[in-house]
Amino acid sequence: MSWRNALSLNFYEEPNVGYSVHRLHFNENLFLPREYYEKLLATSLDPDMIRYYTEPLNPTFNEALAKHLNVDASNVFAVAGGDEGLRLLIQFALHGLRKVLIIEPTYSMPRILAESMMLGVDQALLKPVTYDLDVDYIIRVGDSYDVIYICNPNNPTGNLFDRESIESILSHVKSLVVIDEAYAEFARHSLINLIRDYDNLAVVRTFSKAWGLAGLRVGYIVASDTVVNGLNRLSLPHNIPYPSMALVLRALELRDYVERSIDEMVKVREYLIKSLRDLDLEPLPSVTNFVTFRAGGRRRADDLYHELFRRGFVIRNLSGKVLCEDCLRATIPPMPIATGLIRALEEALKALGGDR
Repeated sequence: MSWRNALSLNFYEEPNVGYSVHRLHFNENLFLPREYYEKLLATSLDPDMIRYYTEPLNPTFNEALAKHLNVDASNVFAVAGGDEGLRLLIQFALHGLRKVLIIEPTYSMPRILAESMMLGVDQALLKPVTYDLDVDYIIRVGDSYDVIYICNPNNPTGNLFDRESIESILSHVKSLVVIDEAYAEFARHSLINLIRDYDNLAVVRTFSKAWGLAGLRVGYIVASDTVVNGLNRLSLPHNIPYPSMALVLRALELRDYVERSIDEMVKVREYLIKSLRDLDLEPLPSVTNFVTFRAGGRRRADDLYHELFRRGFVIRNLSGKVLCEDCLRATIPPMPIATGLIRALEEALKALGGDR
């Protein structure tokens, strides 16, 4: 074995498209006004808090997050973005069977993280067409895995799994069930309160999406005392910079901006879904700030992606994902950009001709 074997690993590769194009591939909240950010940046920072290390494992910050969530502080664990939360939770598998089950199609980072730790990774597919959980199958194989990863609402399909299905899985398996709620605020739905009943549940949240704070790299895990106790042992003690914590605390006081931005986004989402249907592009139902749509074939999806790129719109090409081979995904943008995207799609479809 050589350290150079790491060079054979897959990694989360992103196109570096800059900021002069319409970036509709990261699912950032594009509806928050400049005023929101100006108020954030007016936050007074304590110079000494930049000089010193932050509190080990961020107890004061965890307490503030717990108050916001209406849960006990012992059930909250702050992390440097949702991805760090996923990495720490997947690390539990290093001390058990060394196996992770991922419900696909979904966010690709958990698989990449698990493979980087040389863990065994298997997938359980969602049901075709409906993209519902195959609860019976997950329960049947679940105890063969240390960690089961479920994104809810799911990325890239945009749908929400019902609470009863998740509870059925939690009550029948001993595995640590990780629920990634990166898009939960857009759906106005969360399973956080289930941690009171299931000590094998961990919910991962982020401030990168609805809160529009991706550049601060802050997230958190809500879980049972048992899981948080394990996280204390796996985490670095000073994982979040003080300025990021200070700005997030200020953002919590500005929640009305976030709520209004979601209301506005929902209206544009409805417009986009209708417009995509009018273009015969088969959008999937979505409760998130993105919409995924079928292009009518993998080659056509590839061609549409490149035609839109040429017109200044960067969206996500999902043609490499199981059950999404002919799909593209676009972040919901403000209405002027959304209408521009639809025009660009009309032009791209004409350029490609009518054949599928």
